[in-house]
Amino acid sequence: MFKIARAPAVGLQLLIIGAGLGLAYNPAKAAQDWSGFASRLASRTASPNFKTSQRIDAAGKGLVGDGKTDNTMALQKLLGDGNRTIHISAGDYVTGKLEIPKNTVLLLDPGVILRDSGKLGPYDRLINIQSDNVYIKGQGAKVVADRNSYQGGEQRHGVFIFGASNVVIDGLDSSGNSGDGFYIGGPRGKPAQHVVLEDCSAGYNRRQGLSITSGRDVDVVNCVFSHTKGTAPQFGVDIEPNDPSNPLDGIRLVGVRTEDNYGGGVSVYLGSKYTAPGGAHIAIIDHKSIGEAHRYQVVGPRGAGRSITYRPVK
Repeated sequence: MFKIARAPAVGLQLLIIGAGLGLAYNPAKAAQDWSGFASRLASRTASPNFKTSQRIDAAGKGLVGDGKTDNTMALQKLLGDGNRTIHISAGDYVTGKLEIPKNTVLLLDPGVILRDSGKLGPYDRLINIQSDNVYIKGQGAKVVADRNSYQGGEQRHGVFIFGASNVVIDGLDSSGNSGDGFYIGGPRGKPAQHVVLEDCSAGYNRRQGLSITSGRDVDVVNCVFSHTKGTAPQFGVDIEPNDPSNPLDGIRLVGVRTEDNYGGGVSVYLGSKYTAPGGAHIAIIDHKSIGEAHRYQVVGPRGAGRSITYRPVK
């Protein structure tokens, strides 16, 4: 849960609040808004804010958690067309590419492993979230890949959130991927929106622990990104638009720890031609960097429409 009890300085509150958690971006109300940030975050992560029509226990639905059997077809059948709450018990489930449909709640027990089968194509991602209303409770659960099973490449991400809205992932680890542990973005004109990653972790990935390329109202809270190495940029977190028009509005990293990432801790790379409507509003608050030569970097000129605040943990 949200662990930062003290409010930041008034100058930082303008950036932390943004449009997130149901708040309008209103500098005059920043102080009072911050006082409710933790409770609003808790309300989003404690339970899904949408309903599903079915609740399914995966036991007896054809899954084999032996770390060997390919469960791709069984898992995709279990997910169906969405509108389901699905409980999966502990086990080591080998799988290929999965599409998470709209209105899906996944309740993953501690000890659940979703293991990459090693059969992803160069631009395949393991867990794909491209539809709205997805809630994953995964304390003690893992998405695991063996990056050495692939010859190069940097796009085989563990968890891929692309153009989706209202996504919460709580407590999930995504490690060993040939690309990023987590990726948040979207096609031109459709950023990921209203996304929360809380108590998540990503280690030993090839390119990044987390990439954010296009988003509005994104909260990354009390997450750990570590030991990234393999292909540039090799940061714990990289906030970098793929297109100059991609919005990065209301991006908040709070209480994030980065450790031993080869490129560095957190990178914000906007470039000189960034033109997104609404500009970039990014806050990195109480960041802790361990064993990194570059704790934090910003690349690209600052100016009108670019609000970037960085405050390391004390």
